[in-house]
Amino acid sequence: MEEICSSDYVIRRLTPADALQIPELANTVNGPGYIHAEVYHPQKLLQLNRDGHLVSVVAVHREHGVVGHSALERPDMGPIAETGEAMVLPDHRHHHLLDRMKLALEEEARKLGLAGIYGNAVTHHVFSQRTEERYKAHPTGFLLAASPASAHRIEGSPPQRVSLLSYFKFLGEPGVTIAHLPQHHRETVNQIYNLLGRRVEFGRPKTSAGPTAISSSYDPPTQQGRVKVAEPGSDAAEKIDSARHGLINNFGAEVIYLELPLRHPGSAEVCAQAEALGFFFSGISPQAPGSGDWLRLQYLKAPLDLSLLQIESEFARGLLSYIAGERERVRRS
Repeated sequence: MEEICSSDYVIRRLTPADALQIPELANTVNGPGYIHAEVYHPQKLLQLNRDGHLVSVVAVHREHGVVGHSALERPDMGPIAETGEAMVLPDHRHHHLLDRMKLALEEEARKLGLAGIYGNAVTHHVFSQRTEERYKAHPTGFLLAASPASAHRIEGSPPQRVSLLSYFKFLGEPGVTIAHLPQHHRETVNQIYNLLGRRVEFGRPKTSAGPTAISSSYDPPTQQGRVKVAEPGSDAAEKIDSARHGLINNFGAEVIYLELPLRHPGSAEVCAQAEALGFFFSGISPQAPGSGDWLRLQYLKAPLDLSLLQIESEFARGLLSYIAGERERVRRS
C-alpha cells in the first residue's frame, strides 16, 4: 500500500454520513460478533450519541472515508466516562489515530465537565496499553477473564478468556479520599493512588450493623456477573455468597466482580469475609472527588493462566504479581 501521511486524516465528531460507514469498519476490524452491537446499526449509534450515552469521534481519510472510531461511554450519564469502541482499519494503523482520537475524546470530556476517564486495555497484546500509557493514564486494577476470546477476534485457538487492564486519568484536581480496607491491601492501594495523584486516608474499620444493600447483574455476551454492595451490613457475607451462587448456577457466570464502597467503615470486614468465600483483590475503581471510590474483588470460575498475559508497564506487572499472590492466598485459605 502507498504510504499515507498523517495530514491526510481528520479527527471529528461522528456525523450521520459517517455513521453509515461504521458497520463495515466494525465488521472488518472485529467481525460480526463485537460486544458493542450498536456499531452495526447506524441509527442506534446516532441515537446513543444524541442521548449523550455515547460521544463518538471518527478518523476520516481524505480519500478512503471513515477508517477509525472511538467513543466515550456514559451509560449512567455520570461524571466518569469509559473510552471504548476503539477501532482502526489495518491499512491505516501506525499513524497514531487511536492516540489522536483519545485526545479528541478528552477534549469532549472536558467540555462536558467530566471528572475522569477510564479505559480497559486487552492483555493478549500490549498495543492498547501503550496508547493508555502515552495518554498518561495509570493502571488501577485488572478485570481477569473478562470476556470470551471470541469477542476479540483473536487468531488461532486462544487458550483462555481475555483479561483487561484498567487505566484511569483524572481531568481535574483528584482531591482526597478515604479508604477502609484490610491492612494487607493498604500498601498496594496507596501505590495506585500515588500514581493517580489522589491523596488517600485510611480509615478505622468498624463492624457494620443493620441490613446489607446489595445488587447483582449478569451480562450474557461476556458471561460476567457483577455484585455491588452499596451499604455493608451484618449479613453481607451471606448475601454476597447467595449472589455468587445465583450468578454461577442460574446464569453460568464464568467470572464475578464484586465492588465494595471504600468510604464505608464496614468494607474492611466485608472484604475479609468475601476473601473467605473465594473472592480476591483485583484493584480499585476511582470516582469523582467527594463521591467515594470502590474496592474491586473478583471470583473466577474459569481457569486462567496469568503467565500468558502480556503487560507493558512495570507498575502493572507488579500489580498483577500482587493480585496473583492474593489469588493463591485466598485459594489456600
